[in-house]
Amino acid sequence: MPKKVYAVVITIVMLFGANIFLALKNSSNYIPANQWLSDQIEYTNGQAYILPIAGPNYIPILDSDFPRPQVSARSAVVYDTKSARFLYDENSNTKLPIASLTKVLSSVIVLENLNLDDIVTISERSIKVDKEKQDLYLGEKLSVRNLLKLMLIESSNDAAYALADHANKSGFNFVEAMNKKSVSVGMKDSFFVDPAGLNDSGYSTAQDLVKLVGYSLNYPEIWDISSEKTAIIESSDERIKHQITSTNRLLGLIKDIIGGKTGYTDIAGQCMILVANVPGYPSKIVTIVLGSDDRFGDIQKLVDWTRSAYRWK
Repeated sequence: MPKKVYAVVITIVMLFGANIFLALKNSSNYIPANQWLSDQIEYTNGQAYILPIAGPNYIPILDSDFPRPQVSARSAVVYDTKSARFLYDENSNTKLPIASLTKVLSSVIVLENLNLDDIVTISERSIKVDKEKQDLYLGEKLSVRNLLKLMLIESSNDAAYALADHANKSGFNFVEAMNKKSVSVGMKDSFFVDPAGLNDSGYSTAQDLVKLVGYSLNYPEIWDISSEKTAIIESSDERIKHQITSTNRLLGLIKDIIGGKTGYTDIAGQCMILVANVPGYPSKIVTIVLGSDDRFGDIQKLVDWTRSAYRWK
């Protein structure tokens, strides 16, 4: 066989071998879909929260025939926990005071650092802290558990300060822990000044609050308590009874509510978080409004629109 033919044959064999080598190399770098998805989960202190997924996820599916709702809130979001997608977004990165929505973070700090059965003696530092409403009495003794209920159901500012005061007496800086926790769960645009959200120099964003809600869902008791319409809270000696009513007027009006939290100051305006199940689908929708003139109306609009405009099957 002529030398030129040998050369051609050898060249073809070498090219074929190179192609096989590259194919095998590429297959070794293949990342299964479930592994890629797991890489989108950021872990902090042993807990996980879901980051927005970069790849396409088409459920829920939007029906564009439903017009986007107009709300009075300065910032608003609807977030689907399963797909990790924002279904509605209005100024979600705007830093705003969030009033008593702060108490969701305070609840996390309580559950992670305090004993629910501890008895707290109410001091002057925890009475009428907003200079308007007195929820507690000097010398009254309440469990941490009952103070948590007062804080979440009736949005008691006195209860929030009593819990922080109890922690501080034990050498535990409550507000410092709040800010450390907020950073650890990815709330990069948030800052907290007090345990109740009374000080409007504190701030957060709707996007950061979605991260907080996602983390707080690790503690179902927060949302179980926040879904109670009424409760009777007794002091440890049973001498004082507090009959409390939820500040959330949407309980019983919107179906499949998991829980919610309201907030208000003159500067922050009306604020609200509502978490609800998606019927027949393993997901939750988180609806948040900040700086609203009508938080209940805005939340109702957003939930109704989301459930009409999107389908999960």
